[in-house]
Amino acid sequence: MNPDSNIDVLIVGAGPTGLMMACQLAMHNIPFRIIDKNEDHTTQSRALVIQARSLEIFDQMGIAEKALQRGKTAKAIGAFFNGKKALRIAVNDMGSGLTKFPNLLMLEQSQTERILVEFLGSQNHNVDRRTEIKSFSQNGDAVTSILKLPDGKEEIIKSKFIIGADGAHSFVREQSGITFGGKTYEESLFVLDCKAEVDIPDDEMYLTFADKAFGGFFPLTNGRWRVLGNIPMDLENKEEITFEDIEKNFANRIQLNVKLYDPQWISAYHSHHRYASTFRKDRCFLAGDAAHIHSPVGAQGMNTGLQDAYNLAWKLALVLKGKAKDSLLDTYTEERIAIAKRLVRSTDRVFKVVTSKNYFPRIFRMYVVPVALKLVAPLFQKIKFIQRIAFRLISEIGISYRNKSLSKNASFGKFSNDAPHPGDRLPFIRFKDANGNETNIQNKVKGNCFCFLIFYDNIPKEIISAIEPFKYFISIEIIPMTSQTEILYKAFGIKKNGCYLIRPDMYIAYKSVDFDAEHLTKYLERYFVK
Repeated sequence: MNPDSNIDVLIVGAGPTGLMMACQLAMHNIPFRIIDKNEDHTTQSRALVIQARSLEIFDQMGIAEKALQRGKTAKAIGAFFNGKKALRIAVNDMGSGLTKFPNLLMLEQSQTERILVEFLGSQNHNVDRRTEIKSFSQNGDAVTSILKLPDGKEEIIKSKFIIGADGAHSFVREQSGITFGGKTYEESLFVLDCKAEVDIPDDEMYLTFADKAFGGFFPLTNGRWRVLGNIPMDLENKEEITFEDIEKNFANRIQLNVKLYDPQWISAYHSHHRYASTFRKDRCFLAGDAAHIHSPVGAQGMNTGLQDAYNLAWKLALVLKGKAKDSLLDTYTEERIAIAKRLVRSTDRVFKVVTSKNYFPRIFRMYVVPVALKLVAPLFQKIKFIQRIAFRLISEIGISYRNKSLSKNASFGKFSNDAPHPGDRLPFIRFKDANGNETNIQNKVKGNCFCFLIFYDNIPKEIISAIEPFKYFISIEIIPMTSQTEILYKAFGIKKNGCYLIRPDMYIAYKSVDFDAEHLTKYLERYFVK
């Protein structure tokens, strides 16, 4: 079959993950096409929280301010047990000093998608809506796909790579023969957007626990709430769950004085915990829910998908431009599948504690957990160290690729013990530049190239010779020791001189105390092309 068109990348699915992939490829000037079988982006709230790590990506793209303007900052989280408030923890600015975005931002998925679509439009790209993939096949150097267009006609498209961002029931994953192992939980859940009369501030999030029921209240805009919980046993076999089904006796079941009204959206579902056996098969990649799904605990799902796309896009761009070897693409699965596995395991444990109807988990949930929370909460509020640990975990800024193939510690001397490691996210550190203007070190990473941070007064000649063959994707930032940059030397564990190579996605690739050109060259030659 002769293709009707040729592109570098075909993206299947225009949810948050697919849109982020498209936006990133657009920034790298990679020819692509993004298709979606739906008529428009979602108008439903769906995923609610944008974590700090995702906002850092948005900031690099210049769209973080839009997200902040359209979202709502959560000031506190709390819990009720049998109708009694057992916990309230202030979380406003909990991540202060760790990131530019120290809060939990409530932003409906419909708004997240709208922001990404707007950015895509600013890059002169758009989503091909009502367009569905019918089949695809791979050969040695290309993927041939058959698309069904809005008018019912078929189009043959040839691409160098195909990305499945088409959700939990991914056609791309199934067509590729990639297994999707895991389980489906027995518990039936509901999620609902409505207005509510409830004694909870509209900028705080609360979970409620009763003997045989749990609920959650998360503030939206315009006086609305996201309400979630378990479906009563007598309704579990009902074919379609309505708002009236949920609203009836809801207050009694969760033992809280609440009235739900004016529903806008309701969905009933079984949660899953699964991940694909690989995120790459030849020229096919999986990202987001197509690669991993888990319970909604911790608001990690959509954010993890955004970061899948962010991890893969720059690697694809370098390979497609002939600046990196194909083996670089294998690091996508290596790095991201480890995150998915850990996320599935951790959310699974918490979800079972929250939802289990078995006797011992219920006793633990209703009587042990409240006591533990009352003991821990005061410590959490008073001890900044504990808050920082929790924020790193929830916000995803603590995600690391240590001990992975792309992360190399080439130190021939010693860094301080608390210095960041290869594989760690580039830390957020404010300092004043040479002109006396306040900035932060993350601003030095532009997203389309590596950044080589040299802690020295000038560029050593041996480093110039090592980087010269790769200068098309490595920018150099010299950081001499001054009163303004002393904070950077301390944070990076530099006593006299040293260097850090930062990836386009703001993770540390390589560090060394000495400027060893031969060692640096060997590292670069492993994945990149002169």
